[in-house]
Amino acid sequence: MTDRLLYVRAPDGIRSHVLHVVSRESWPHRNQRLLRDCLRGHPEEADRYAALKRAIVASGTAPGGYAAAKTSLVQELTDRARVERGLPPEPVWEKG
Repeated sequence: MTDRLLYVRAPDGIRSHVLHVVSRESWPHRNQRLLRDCLRGHPEEADRYAALKRAIVASGTAPGGYAAAKTSLVQELTDRARVERGLPPEPVWEKG
């Protein structure tokens, strides 16, 4: 991740904290913020997102596949939030 600092706390190999540090200039148009605001403003979408996350975990998806398994919905909701703010679409998946 070239546009942020990432700190992970994992005592005994169990991830307990994840902190992303980003620049103030990037905050207004960051996909993560836009998704957060979309979920806060649309409780039905927050419920849909939570249900998907629970289903992914229940299916036994490996930790490395968790983000990929929810990418389609995250992209859909982030695109919606970007359109609402007059921003162009942008991929949410950062790893290639």
